[in-house]
Amino acid sequence: MVLQAVFYFHHRVNIVTTFTDLQISKEIIRAMNGMGWETPTPVQIEAIPVGLKGSDMFAQAQTGTGKTGTYGTIILENIKPGMKPAAALVLVPTRELANQVSEELTKLSKYTGHKCLPIYGGVGIDPQIMKLRKGVDIIIATPGRAKDLINRNEMDLSKISVVVLDEADRMLDMGFIRDINFILAKVPKKRQSLLFSATMSPDIRKLAMRQMVNPQELLVSKDEPVLDLTKQYYFIATRDEKRDVLCTILDETEPKAIVFCHTKHRANQLMKKLCAYGYPAGAIHGNVAQSKREKVIRGFKDGSIKILVATDVAARGLDIEAVDYVINFDAPVDPDTYVHRIGRTGRAGLTGISVSFFMPEERRMIREIEAKTGKPIDPLEIKVVHRPEPDMSKFVPEQNAPEGRGQQNQSRTGRKGPSSNGSSIEINVGNADGLSKGEVVTLVKAGTDLQTGDIGRISMGERYTHVEIIKKDADRASTNLNGQKFRGKAITARVI
Repeated sequence: MVLQAVFYFHHRVNIVTTFTDLQISKEIIRAMNGMGWETPTPVQIEAIPVGLKGSDMFAQAQTGTGKTGTYGTIILENIKPGMKPAAALVLVPTRELANQVSEELTKLSKYTGHKCLPIYGGVGIDPQIMKLRKGVDIIIATPGRAKDLINRNEMDLSKISVVVLDEADRMLDMGFIRDINFILAKVPKKRQSLLFSATMSPDIRKLAMRQMVNPQELLVSKDEPVLDLTKQYYFIATRDEKRDVLCTILDETEPKAIVFCHTKHRANQLMKKLCAYGYPAGAIHGNVAQSKREKVIRGFKDGSIKILVATDVAARGLDIEAVDYVINFDAPVDPDTYVHRIGRTGRAGLTGISVSFFMPEERRMIREIEAKTGKPIDPLEIKVVHRPEPDMSKFVPEQNAPEGRGQQNQSRTGRKGPSSNGSSIEINVGNADGLSKGEVVTLVKAGTDLQTGDIGRISMGERYTHVEIIKKDADRASTNLNGQKFRGKAITARVI
């Protein structure tokens, strides 16, 4: 297998200024016009011609650069509508992204007749099965639910001719590599494969080489992970001062903002207090039911909710336009998490601002992040206004219900551990550290009275591991893990 590196961005001869220049069909261009798309983005200019030829490729492109429209156009041009079973499969890391991709491809296929279906866990599986049986052209799925449906013989991939791996780096980080390999083994070897990733690690290249034939590499996105349009600030504050700083920022700028917290409990409590102060806020985290999550995200998109309080896991895959601010209420655990967080703003040619709150003992992280991104983080000059505690009796926000019975995820460890009554702990070690699942169990149990049966699903990525544990024991286990070391590396853990 030969790797072909293609650098059209530097050597292009023909100047492309319109979608017509890309030789796209009039039906798709008509839909693009209806969506308000006027000119193609750089990734669309580079990737669409390669994809229309049927070539395999992997492209480095940030979220918000037009990559969904890129592979959506390639799929719609390269498969016929009305073919049963499905002819295209898009794998994505999160259910939010599955919904967003499905919405965009549905708009893009308005005049072509193609049918799209999002497939993900956290909701009932039977309605998804019924829709698959009726027939769809394009399946947009998370790996876990896709594998489940394949095992039930309800997802036929025998006629797939185009496969897309979207946000491949996030899927690998979240421990989906085995599921991905399982799914792709069910797809015909003679197919077109497209991979999109914000970063190009050795593991991503290895995945591309294993699953593709003579893939072409498109480096249309700079190696620098932070978009130039995001202005970065920091503010040193104690734990008790953070809320006053946040409210001062919200009062002065009235932004559409995503606020990141470490834990589900902290996100929920902050959301409630913001609502009690009168801010239109909503929260998404692991304990929010899928229907509620979708309602909150819709509200954030349409402007009825201006402040979205989220945990890292819940916010993965979110593609929301025109986010003015990203505020790190709790400092990120490492530079990579910081990059992914602030990537929610400064997209698609729009400017954005990020503000990170660091406690005095976290100052060193500022220099670590600057070293990672190669960009300065400036101190935020703002006169903080103190607020008294809100009267919570005056406003009782809608409670975030736990995930319902529709969630069908199976434990990858084979154990019958926690499910609906479980919480997840994120640990900063993974496959790259040589950690095994047995060692994860030993670490979690150490210094506690927990038994193996108290530990549920373990999902291992390259740098992080997610462990499901009984909710009442999660905080205690997380606190205990933070005092341990694995092969000399200090462990940090948090409930998500």
